[in-house]
Amino acid sequence: MNILSVLLIGVAVASLIPAMLVCFYYWLLLVAAVFRKRQMPKAVPCHSLDRFAIIIPAHNEEDTLGKTLENCTSLDYPRTSFDIFVIADNCTDGTAKVAEEFGVKVLERHDTSKKGKGFALAWALERILPLEHDGIVILDADCTIDRNALRVFDTYFATGRKVLQANYVVANPDDSPISYALAVGNLIENELFYAPKSALGLAVFLRGTGMAFKREVLVSHPWLAHGIVEDVEYSQTLIGSGIKVCFVPEVKVRSDFPITGQQLKVQRTRWSSGNVEISKKHAISVMWRGLKSGQKEYIDAGWTLLVLSRPLVLIELGLAIMISLASCYASPGMAGCWPLFAGLVIMGLHVIYLLVGVFMVGITTRRVLLMMRAPLVLGNLLFIAVMGILGAGKDDWAKTPRMPVR
Repeated sequence: MNILSVLLIGVAVASLIPAMLVCFYYWLLLVAAVFRKRQMPKAVPCHSLDRFAIIIPAHNEEDTLGKTLENCTSLDYPRTSFDIFVIADNCTDGTAKVAEEFGVKVLERHDTSKKGKGFALAWALERILPLEHDGIVILDADCTIDRNALRVFDTYFATGRKVLQANYVVANPDDSPISYALAVGNLIENELFYAPKSALGLAVFLRGTGMAFKREVLVSHPWLAHGIVEDVEYSQTLIGSGIKVCFVPEVKVRSDFPITGQQLKVQRTRWSSGNVEISKKHAISVMWRGLKSGQKEYIDAGWTLLVLSRPLVLIELGLAIMISLASCYASPGMAGCWPLFAGLVIMGLHVIYLLVGVFMVGITTRRVLLMMRAPLVLGNLLFIAVMGILGAGKDDWAKTPRMPVR
């Protein structure tokens, strides 16, 4: 065996180690998800209901806002115990007018030098927090939420939780191969990732919509997250202060996900580049803080930043398998080929993990047909992930083109 062969084997093994750790982590959470008991906190006797503010940031959302407001105004909660605020952010359409027609409170913001949801939320919270609601719920303008959401949030708050994240669900899984693939990925992220992590007391990141906060959290930790992925950014603020986000599987918040390649590109390029920037900024430092202090929550939070993007995880595994293939070619036999075998086993475990999500979403004739085209969507997502690594879209806030309201 020559030096090149030894070097290739060493590089192959080194590249397989992170892939193996990620696979083990996913499967550990999968097992925890299978065996965890879903148990909502019990209602607190003689507890007075919290008063909520529902904040809906909206930038040119006249076509989708009506459905969201119709949903919010019919929630199963005393109407005198919650207010709805629409933040008409740099709007050039009839968003504010739609909100006024529903009789909700409208705050209009005009500042083109500070674009994006993060700036809109910070501006709105400065005006709403002094009104002293007990809880703040943030909902996107194209979403609907379960009718019992505020009652469930109230119960969680009464039992000591301070930050909640609802179960974010794809409303249109059958519309296209893209929406179907995203529905599977989204279910995996919710049910097989965040739900077991929350049950185990590990790090859960906010997802941008369906978020609920006790007022004192936002007062003591002002919303200074203005980046492309402001939800993940603010999650780091909470983690750094030892405040846990609790995943709430009982409450579903729904929205239509992209169905066309252009919609996917705009949305996911922004998210991918933003997540890469956050990971580079926080992942290692948060993990190091955990290692020094012996606190598993910080170690897990940093690790979560590294493994949250499944396309990036698959890219790393693909590179590891390619290096292992070169190792096997340079040194035929067990010594040179065992890394390739290990890489293929890890890939197989990822496929099984993915199939669990497929079965949980549900199998129909329509979905089998959509599944056959899903590899093309995965290829597109891998390309977008690479562009995110290269920094594409990191300085550009672009609104995802909306689907027609049905």
